Amino acid sequence: MKLTHPAPSVYLKKMVATEDLWEVRVIFAGNIFRLLGWMEGTDKLVLAHGFTKKTEKTPLQEIQITETRKNIYENKET
Repeated sequence: MKLTHPAPSVYLKKMVATEDLWEVRVIFAGNIFRLLGWMEGTDKLVLAHGFTKKTEKTPLQEIQITETRKNIYENKET
C-alpha cells in the first residue's frame, strides 16, 4: 500500500517478508524503540506492539505478536 504523505524511511517503513506490517522507529534518551502495526485504509496506521530493539533484524516473536493482535483486531465483533 502506498502512503499519500510518506514519512522518511528512517522513521517509517514497510517490513520486508511480511504481508502488510509497518515499523515505526523512535529514538528517545539514547534508546531505539520499535512500534509495529499495519495500515487501515490509506490514512490510518494502527500501532499494536512496541519494544526496544538492539539487533538489526526484528525478532520473529515480535512480528508474531503483532500479527496475532492484527488478527484479533480485524476479527473483533462490531
